[in-house]
Amino acid sequence: MPKRSCPFGDAAPLQLKVRVGPRELGRGVFAEHYAREVFDLPRAPIACSSCVRSVDGKAVCSQCERALCGQCIYTCWGCGAVACMLCGLADYTDVCEKTLCNSCAIFEA
Repeated sequence: MPKRSCPFGDAAPLQLKVRVGPRELGRGVFAEHYAREVFDLPRAPIACSSCVRSVDGKAVCSQCERALCGQCIYTCWGCGAVACMLCGLADYTDVCEKTLCNSCAIFEA
C-alpha cells in the first residue's frame, strides 16, 4: 500500500518528532520544580522579615503578614494579635513595656 499524500499541501509547516528528556526538562520553565521533584533538593529556609534569621515556626504579623522568628514576635496588649517591629508600637509610659498593634494604637491615641 503506498503512502498517502499530505492533505495540507506545500504551505504547511514541518512536523517533527521531538524527544524531551531529563536534560531538556531541567533547562525549561519548570526547571526548579523538576529538580526538586527528581533530586529532592531541600527548600531554602524562610527568613524573618525583621532580623533575617531563619523562621522556626509559622508566626506571621497580623498587620503585614510577614514571617517572624520567635525573638521578633510582639503580642499586642490590647487585642492579643501578633505584630512585628514595624507594625507594633511600644509604650514605655508605665512600669512595664506595652506593645500595641496599629489597629489598637489608633484607639489609644
